[in-house]
Amino acid sequence: MKKIIHQLREYAKLHQPLHLIAVLIFCSITLTLNYKFGLKQYLQSLTSVYDFGGAFLLYGTHLGFGYLVYSFFFNNFQFWHKPGFWALFVFCVSVFSFRESFHNYYQWIADFSLPQHVSYNQKTYRYLYRVGMILLPVACWWYWVDKKEQPFYGFSAKNQSYKVYVLLLLGMIPLLIFASTQTDFLNYYPIAKRLNTEQLPAWRYLLFELCYGSDFIGIELFFRGFLILAFAKYVGIHAVLPMACFYLSIHFGKPFGEALSSLFGGTILGVIAYHTRSIYGGIFIHLGVAWLMEIGGFIGNMFNKCN
Repeated sequence: MKKIIHQLREYAKLHQPLHLIAVLIFCSITLTLNYKFGLKQYLQSLTSVYDFGGAFLLYGTHLGFGYLVYSFFFNNFQFWHKPGFWALFVFCVSVFSFRESFHNYYQWIADFSLPQHVSYNQKTYRYLYRVGMILLPVACWWYWVDKKEQPFYGFSAKNQSYKVYVLLLLGMIPLLIFASTQTDFLNYYPIAKRLNTEQLPAWRYLLFELCYGSDFIGIELFFRGFLILAFAKYVGIHAVLPMACFYLSIHFGKPFGEALSSLFGGTILGVIAYHTRSIYGGIFIHLGVAWLMEIGGFIGNMFNKCN
């Protein structure tokens, strides 16, 4: 734990206070635009645009701002002149924008489902498609570009101390308990309540939660693996903060507190991933938090019904 705290302190020391303030102001503006004025809802209403272009604009703006503000405060503009950086930038934003805008798999799932299972199967197996839409293109990039330079983005068990991740997860529990008392949290969680199917057998709920959890493996691969370890060749550890800005933007459809905390949580996990060159700890924490939020949502909503 001391080692991680030291790494985080050293990371903070790298930045001028105005750099961090600029990032916080930018993220505060986009959070306000989203939660007060409905930024994401507006983009989604422009169906012909948001299907890909709106998502690309939202994610690209956050990632791009992260790199622009880094360039300004560190006087490093050299990487902007490298075609490889631009190719990587456009590729990663395109991959995640496609993941958010492509929905044809709902029909594919329906085509292979019994009528009475269509709704459940669509809500459950869609997560496996979402993982695939990250895993396949990222694996292709690694195979053709980075295979000779590093293991597959963060899938390394070296330099791991899992006791640290257990402590980090335990430290999240009080925050999750508090979140489980908030109306916006309980309106959103548990995700399993969206199944809208009464008297489902327990194994179907378990299967849903396992598929739901698989989505976070893809998220960790993309954000703490790909967006840090692929960009590190251009900016080193400074890939962390742009990644965290991008990571914030994908939470705009979730409760405000979750979106806000994603900036800080993403940064912490990013620093750890950079130093360990592994995403296993991030996967452990992300899955633990996701399933604890499900449990908190079930208990919180049950308690509200009893009152």
